[in-house]
Amino acid sequence: MLPYQDARRTPEERTEDLLSRMTVEEKIGQLVKMDGFRSYSRQGDEFCFTERFAKFSEKWIPGTMSVILRADWWTQINWDNGIPPEKMREAVQKFQKFVYENSRLHIPLYIMEEASHGLMALGSTVFPTGIGLGAMWDCGMMKKIGHVVGKECAAAGVQATHGPVLDVIRDIRWSRCEENYSEDPEQTSLYAESYLAGLQAEGIVPTLKHFCGHGSPEGGHNHGPAHAGPVELYNCQLRPFRRGIAAGARSLMSSYNAVDGEAVTGSYYYLTEVLRQQMGFDGFVVSDRGAIPRLTYQRICRTYTEASAIALKAGCDVDNGGWENQAESLTDALKQGLITEHDLDIAAGRVLKLKFQLGLFENPYPGSDPVKILRSEEHRKIALEASRKCLTLLKNDGILPLRNVRKIAVIGPNADNVMNQLGDYTAPQLAGSISTVLSGISEIARKENVEILYAHGCSIRKNDRSGFEEALQIAENADVILFVPGGSSTKYGSGTKRTSTGAAVAEILSPEESEKESGEGTDRATLNFSGVQLELFRELCRTKTPVVTVPILGRPLIMTELLERSAAVLLAWYPGEAGGIAIAETLFGKYNPAGRLPVSLPRSEGQLPLYYNVLEERPDYVDLTSAPLLPFGYGLSYTSFSYSGLAWDGKTLSVEVSNTGISDGEEVVQFYLTAMKAPVQRPHLELAGFCRIFIPAGKKRRVECVPSPDSVGYYDRHGIFHAPEGEVIFHAGGNSQDLISITASF
Repeated sequence: MLPYQDARRTPEERTEDLLSRMTVEEKIGQLVKMDGFRSYSRQGDEFCFTERFAKFSEKWIPGTMSVILRADWWTQINWDNGIPPEKMREAVQKFQKFVYENSRLHIPLYIMEEASHGLMALGSTVFPTGIGLGAMWDCGMMKKIGHVVGKECAAAGVQATHGPVLDVIRDIRWSRCEENYSEDPEQTSLYAESYLAGLQAEGIVPTLKHFCGHGSPEGGHNHGPAHAGPVELYNCQLRPFRRGIAAGARSLMSSYNAVDGEAVTGSYYYLTEVLRQQMGFDGFVVSDRGAIPRLTYQRICRTYTEASAIALKAGCDVDNGGWENQAESLTDALKQGLITEHDLDIAAGRVLKLKFQLGLFENPYPGSDPVKILRSEEHRKIALEASRKCLTLLKNDGILPLRNVRKIAVIGPNADNVMNQLGDYTAPQLAGSISTVLSGISEIARKENVEILYAHGCSIRKNDRSGFEEALQIAENADVILFVPGGSSTKYGSGTKRTSTGAAVAEILSPEESEKESGEGTDRATLNFSGVQLELFRELCRTKTPVVTVPILGRPLIMTELLERSAAVLLAWYPGEAGGIAIAETLFGKYNPAGRLPVSLPRSEGQLPLYYNVLEERPDYVDLTSAPLLPFGYGLSYTSFSYSGLAWDGKTLSVEVSNTGISDGEEVVQFYLTAMKAPVQRPHLELAGFCRIFIPAGKKRRVECVPSPDSVGYYDRHGIFHAPEGEVIFHAGGNSQDLISITASF
């Protein structure tokens, strides 16, 4: 037994010994993350390695691989050519066996999968997208979801996820808003800690992304540079990563963007001085896809070889998707003296150390039975619970919950569109596996003896009004209109086609036919509802039949007119696989909604960027108020709550919350603070914590919160933490505007 094969030795000792035995090519192989979906082809029930994978492995035996299981419109992997649950472990182990047995030193493969709102694989459980999860305001649910994702990954033999996504949303024009939880760093940090607790309990390594500043892009452009000073960075964008690292994260993804002129993936300052030396990160960094060659686009260097060298020396250990180009570039960089073998040792050592920590050398073939685990009954129940909890009631003139209605007209482009309900980073779904608004409302309506009429009405982006007539006809004959507008983050169409296996798979639309207006790389300059959706809404309002609007979307859009003219507005975000039944339950009063806005709703694009925790309260514009349409943390219920007795004992905040209505319900109790003295200017209002709690009608509860040091104190421009001093005003309430307050001294 060689020293690195001895499990009694420390991971550090084993790593050092193994590196001493490896060739340069073997070390470089550890630093190239290959695409799994490009490495196999399916022929019937058999999976064969592609020529590209085989050729690469002849020279550089790969050390890391991702997205073997990924299926979506981008990969063009579906149920016909992808890996279904019954074949997952077999396919994953086929790669692991090949690499392990063909590696001269028997070094196992480290496998990662996308999992921003569920494992992104065929047949997996699909949760609401990040912004919908943020609307839950429920850390306990985030931990449950972490367990589910961890179990489904572990069943397939996967070691790590790409996620959670911890960018703090600062501009909602940005296409990736839907992937992230909140405009607030503390809510994002608490979610990170909760999700990681569940995921890591199942043995799965989270990859925190995207480090750093990705949520503050110039002009809302994906990849855009962030103009964030060090105080803003340390106290906002870096906070969730700092907390995730403290919670045990050992993998992290570097972002595309530059911060204050430094391209992060090539920045020694951000990836080594800040991340490792200041924040204590002890894992390995993988680039976002294409972020290393992008250094040439950012004019940091001229060649791929120079980019690879700069990134490696900065602290970016593994290239995502570079394959032969990255391996050859590192080889050339070594020959040209741009890097040394010691640089390779540092990066490869970080990857190998994690493999030793995970026990992969002792058990290179983990996994169980994905068929029994993926989308199990337990997991589907948790997905339904998450869908319910993300629903955010923005207006209700008393029409909800629906009573004494006999005929409902369900109208709108997202009423029965499976993929539009699920958002970006979602695999194609089998027919019947997803509950849409139409199917969910129809299921409950049958039990309530209510007739359902349906018309598509219009599309998301097209200007076709040919469906108006049918929609208006059924609207005239209904007791209530359920209008379901919104957005789309997929290039799949609303229909399905049959593959050779007989599976129903959504058709991929051409660029000319695509409805996609959100999701990665689809930034927007305007935030109105696309196409003729608002025109249809106005026509529906003219029928005099009351309209209940249920927007399904990935980023906040301007909802002024919907809120003015609808009888009720229930914001569903992208609610996940159980969204339809959750919406139906809520509309009929079988579930009392308690979702809250994780982002401020704008009145106009001219207010952007718009978020509640600004340094100073903003004055009004000459032509528009600076106030949001609806504030951060806002949401209604079928009952009401009041607050009293806010107290601070030097460690714990507490407040008495009373359910003053006639229905049992949940309230999201929110605690804020205003620091009155600090050498740096802090936001005029900062979230200190929150708790989602059930309170029966007529009852009251005293709710407690222990604020984190991050939320009470602050970091200066050097990344040094300072405890608060002087007066601090604490607040509590049901949103960021309706608050009671007390003053405390430190």
